[in-house]
Amino acid sequence: MCKRNLPIGVFDSGVGGISVLKACIDVLPHENFLYFGDTKNSPYGNLCEQKITELTLDAVDKLISKDVKAVVIACNTATAAAISALRSKHKVNIIGIEPAIKPACLYTKVGKVLVMLTNAAANQPKFKSLVDRYGSEKIIILPLENLARLIEQNIDNLSKLKSCIFEILCPLKDMDIKAVVLGCTHYLFVKDIIKEFFNDIIIFDGNMGVAQNLKNILTKNNLINDSFKGGKVKFLSSDKKAQKTYKKFWQNILHKEL
Repeated sequence: MCKRNLPIGVFDSGVGGISVLKACIDVLPHENFLYFGDTKNSPYGNLCEQKITELTLDAVDKLISKDVKAVVIACNTATAAAISALRSKHKVNIIGIEPAIKPACLYTKVGKVLVMLTNAAANQPKFKSLVDRYGSEKIIILPLENLARLIEQNIDNLSKLKSCIFEILCPLKDMDIKAVVLGCTHYLFVKDIIKEFFNDIIIFDGNMGVAQNLKNILTKNNLINDSFKGGKVKFLSSDKKAQKTYKKFWQNILHKEL
């Protein structure tokens, strides 16, 4: 098969990366995608760095064994912990994701920027460097232990999480927050609940940046699929039941704005 027609691998610890997958398809509608979610070991946010790296390397090995032309790590936690190890191990282009702190801080001239992310991502040197670079004095960091897990478990009825999310955010109500950065791809699925709590807020995520970066890399390496047909998506998971959930959820969100 011509290398340009090979699929693009997308990896996340679970369902969250489907939001990144959608952004990639919006930008590259003729590409084929192979999505792998490690729901069996999800969430990664409370694991140690060594375990996150081990699981991420194993998952990407599975994708590369399927003969993909590039891999998108659609998980902030896995990107922060394992991107260097992945790039050292594989010749395939590997695109990571990071919290959209830069655009949020540039947008927010007055007030605070709230960054919601997992415990593991919050403790990574790469994240701390981002915060220092763009304004630690204006950034409020909110590490969350269980939100990704709750979203994974309630993906068919996310409205159930409203009271839980409001309780998490309640102590921040009067802190002059003007922008929220979603530093975990799972959180994008509850952005409407977050918006409702803060009322007048701008929400930032890294999804479109990843999609544009992917397109640029494929273009540079002459790997853009030259088909005029819409691409196909295939879902895989370390949990067979989750594999069906991914497919069903994808069918439900395909024509919805995230």
